[in-house]
Amino acid sequence: MKPKLTAALCLAALLPAAAVTIGAAAMMAAVDHTAETNIISWFVADMDNDSLEELLVVVGNDPNMVLDTGEAYGDQIKIYSDFEITDHKPVVKGEPDLSFDLSDIKPMKIQAGDINGDGVVEIAVCVYKTTKFHPVPAKRPFFYDLADGGLEPVWLGSRLSRPFDQYILHDMDGDGADEIISIERTEQGDILFAAYDWKGFGFEVTAVSDEVKEEAFFSNHINHKEKNISVAIAGESYMLRLENETLILTQE
Repeated sequence: MKPKLTAALCLAALLPAAAVTIGAAAMMAAVDHTAETNIISWFVADMDNDSLEELLVVVGNDPNMVLDTGEAYGDQIKIYSDFEITDHKPVVKGEPDLSFDLSDIKPMKIQAGDINGDGVVEIAVCVYKTTKFHPVPAKRPFFYDLADGGLEPVWLGSRLSRPFDQYILHDMDGDGADEIISIERTEQGDILFAAYDWKGFGFEVTAVSDEVKEEAFFSNHINHKEKNISVAIAGESYMLRLENETLILTQE
C-alpha cells in the first residue's frame, strides 16, 4: 500500500464523474485514529496487485447513524493492510493506511472490483444522497480509483434503472470486467435482478431477470468475491447465472 494518508472528500454527484483527484493537496480535515469506530460495512480485496489483500471498511463515529430506511451508514472509509478475519469479522491492527472523510455523502456499503477490465481494482461505495438531476435522497453507486494516495472518481452514478435494494460486483460473462448485479424494485413493488456493463462513460443494462414477488437478497459476495452468486428468496437458496441476455435463478 501507499504511505499513510488522511484526506477529506467532498464530492458532487456527476455522471460521468469529472476528472478530479482528492489527495494530499486537497486535504481539508484530519481524521482521528486514536480509536476505531463501529464498522458498518467491510470488504477484502487486493487493491494494488501485490497478491496481498487489503481490508476496506465503512465506519461511523456514532452508532446511531441510521437512515430513514432503517439502514446504518457511516462517515469515513478506511483501508488497512494489517488485519485478520476472526469469526467472520475483521480485526484491524494499528492505524489505517488510508482514510477518507465521506460524511457529506453517507457511505453505506463498500466493495471492490475491476469494472472496466483495465486490471485496476476500483472501490465501490454505495452512498445515500441527492443529486443535481435527481434531487431525492436515494442509494447511489459511486466508483473510485486509488491514485497517488487519494480517491479519483471513476463514476458517480445518479442512479440505476430502478430503485435498488442491493448490488454486488461480479464478472458474469467472463470478459474480465465486473458487472454491477443489482436487486431492483419495479413501480409495482416487485423484485427483479439486473446486470450492468461498463460502456466507457457509464453503465448500460445488458441483462434482466423475470420479476419475483418475494423479498430477495444476496447471500454471498458481501465481504469478498466468490465464484458464484447466491440469492435468498423466501427462505430458499438460488444461484443467479447469465444465459444469453437473461439472468436466470436456479434453486440450489
